[in-house]
Amino acid sequence: MRRPTADAPAWLDGKKTTVSELQVPFSDPAFLAGLGLFETIAARAGRAVDATAHLERLYDGARVLGIELPELERMRATLAEAAQSAPRPYAWIKIVATRERHALFSGTFDAAQIGRPSSAVVLPWRRNPADPLSGLKTLSYAANVYAQEYARERGADEGLWLNTRNHLAEGCISNLFVIRHGRLFTPAVRDGLLPGTVRGLVLQAARSAGWAVHEGKLRLPRLRHADEAFLTSSLRGLRPLVSVDGRPIRGGKPGRKTAELAEAVEALREFG
Repeated sequence: MRRPTADAPAWLDGKKTTVSELQVPFSDPAFLAGLGLFETIAARAGRAVDATAHLERLYDGARVLGIELPELERMRATLAEAAQSAPRPYAWIKIVATRERHALFSGTFDAAQIGRPSSAVVLPWRRNPADPLSGLKTLSYAANVYAQEYARERGADEGLWLNTRNHLAEGCISNLFVIRHGRLFTPAVRDGLLPGTVRGLVLQAARSAGWAVHEGKLRLPRLRHADEAFLTSSLRGLRPLVSVDGRPIRGGKPGRKTAELAEAVEALREFG
């Protein structure tokens, strides 16, 4: 993700401006305590991808945190305008919402990241499923940034969180899936993960195709002995996970079933 230039278009409380004009007041709880929400949405050729799912998650989180947002259709219209102004052919759009204001802005995205085989390391810290912010995409995001830096310093693309029950939860910027003996496994939301929009599409596609799907406890041995594994995110889609802690999965090569699911998910994505 490349940062936008200062003169790039942006929207502050629904009004078009530039990135240089986006400001958060010192008094805003988002500045003081990270109390706010965000969504990062893919844009392709001027269209927002999976806008409905992202906005539903944003508005659900806003109700929890007491954040007032404009009427949903107004936000959808602003998002569509931002998508039209976003770099082409591939871009990201970020919505940031606090108790005092909301903003939208965008930047370019490298399409080579979509579906790229990836590696991961298991992080030494734990997610707490009982955290009151669990399942919300909040601005209290420093732990994710720090953890991904930790993973990249060790030569990996992603860090995988265990939770306080010693179950796998999620990646820093992704959800995790394992394929074993023709079954699809993924951690349950109750294990302290953010339910990603593409995660939901994977579950929909797999169940429609007759897969046996298990949302529940996912432990490290099942990942390490996986037939295939993959990560999901809004911008990068399905990325085959080919090694964990330096140990190859499926000989370190992407698997056929992951590719089939990626194709099915792409057919389900909404292009606004």
